[in-house]
Amino acid sequence: MLGKLYKHEFKETAKPLIPLNLVLIVFTVIGAIMLNTNLLQNENFEILAVTCMMLYMMSIFTVFIVTMVYLTIRFYKTMYSRQGYLTHTLPVSTSSIINTKIVVSSIWMFVATVITVLSVIILIRVLAGNEWDSAVWQEASVEFPEAFGMQLSEFIIWMVVLCVVSCVASILMLFVSLAIGQLFNQHRVLASIITYIVIYIIQQIVGTISVLIMGIGSLDNITIDAASSTFDVGAFYRGIFWMGLIQSLIFGIIFYVLCHYFTRKKLNLE
Repeated sequence: MLGKLYKHEFKETAKPLIPLNLVLIVFTVIGAIMLNTNLLQNENFEILAVTCMMLYMMSIFTVFIVTMVYLTIRFYKTMYSRQGYLTHTLPVSTSSIINTKIVVSSIWMFVATVITVLSVIILIRVLAGNEWDSAVWQEASVEFPEAFGMQLSEFIIWMVVLCVVSCVASILMLFVSLAIGQLFNQHRVLASIITYIVIYIIQQIVGTISVLIMGIGSLDNITIDAASSTFDVGAFYRGIFWMGLIQSLIFGIIFYVLCHYFTRKKLNLE
């Protein structure tokens, strides 16, 4: 039954989200073709160039915004609205239902992120032309450790890990806001929005304090004489990455526990 639940969730969410991601892919292909043919450099096509750039930027924001809005609305309707009566009568535990929605929603957010990043990289690659070759990549790989204190491969791994964790944490943040909002008998949507804003502010405060503490602590590693500075750039960036990862994991666990608790113990269907 759990496998059918995942299959159904993927099937239903794929109907609007696959076409949405395909739109960005289509704009990427069109942009790559236009850049490769130098069509946008023609003065007669300046309006077309500006229009294409605006449409491309809009498509990037649309992918993320629409994906998050759709997943949020679907979670609320299937869990806390009248449709929730059917959802909670399924022969699976509430935890399994919530886990399914978290996993599927996080995957869609990760897919949207990957497609966006690849889209930007492809357009930069086409725009760079001959300036982007193996020699340039090798040179960047050599210079990168000097600037960031770590290998480029390590940096990419950190970015992927943080991206995955951030996608899951952002989905959990949305879902726990809805779980708290459904506790109210009236103005549930407004209560969910206010809850989300409050949680966001708390996260920003904690993040700012953590960065300040880490920044002050890193000053101990810098000597007065810049020429003999012992500041470890790599350790500094790794510290930031670890801090971001740990904070996302802690908040994610809190959101997960609260979402389960309010849904299982304080369910208030319309």
